[in-house]
Amino acid sequence: MMKNVLNFLEDHEVSEDIIILGQCPSSRTEPFKNGTFDRLKKWCDEVGLNAWDFHNVIPDKINSYSIKDVNSDLLITRTKNKKKVVALGSFVSRVCTKYKIDHFKIDHPSPRNRNLNSKDYERAMIERFKIYVNT
Repeated sequence: MMKNVLNFLEDHEVSEDIIILGQCPSSRTEPFKNGTFDRLKKWCDEVGLNAWDFHNVIPDKINSYSIKDVNSDLLITRTKNKKKVVALGSFVSRVCTKYKIDHFKIDHPSPRNRNLNSKDYERAMIERFKIYVNT
C-alpha cells in the first residue's frame, strides 16, 4: 500500500467537497522536483483551490494500468459525498465513467505528458479547470 500522497504537501488542507483522483502517483520522498505533484499543486494554486482531497484509484498495486485493479468499493466510498470530482488523465476519467462517477477531466500533470509542452494548451486547460472549480 502506498503512503497518502497528501502527506507530501506541507500544510495541506483536505476538503470535504472536492477530490482529485489519480493513478499510481509517484511515491518518491521528494515529489516537488519537476514532478506530478509539483505541477498539480501549481495548478490548484492557480485556480484558487486551497483545500482538496486525493485518492489513488489503484491504491494497492504500483504501476498498474488495468481497470480490473481499481478498488471500486473504496473509490465509490471516497467520492460518494464529494460535490466535485476531478480526474487526472484519460485512464482515471474512464474509471469514473465505468463507475458512473460524475467528474471533470484534466490532463495528467506528469512531466512526461507531451500535451503540456504547449503553454497555450496548458493555460486553456487550467482556465477550464478554474471554471469547473468555481461553479
